[in-house]
Amino acid sequence: MSHWLVLYDIRDAKRLRRVAKTIQNYGTRAQKSVFELEVEAEQISKLRKEIQKIIADEDYVVYFNLCEADWQKREKYGKGRYDEEPNEEYYIY
Repeated sequence: MSHWLVLYDIRDAKRLRRVAKTIQNYGTRAQKSVFELEVEAEQISKLRKEIQKIIADEDYVVYFNLCEADWQKREKYGKGRYDEEPNEEYYIY
């Protein structure tokens, strides 16, 4: 099992929703465009292929593979949980 942070900037609302829903199948939303994943190598490979079919040249997705030591160092403050659906106001031009 590997630990990943996946973040993105998607310029179109329809693609944004598709990307968010796709990544949500693999992990937990941490912020509007950031997800935490704990997945096997095959799953991250599958996710990358799915995302590649959705995004356009003007979009980007970044995958950070974190070692166990760094994953354990993460700190979260507050009791809130982010699970809001993305909409047009969240992407930047």
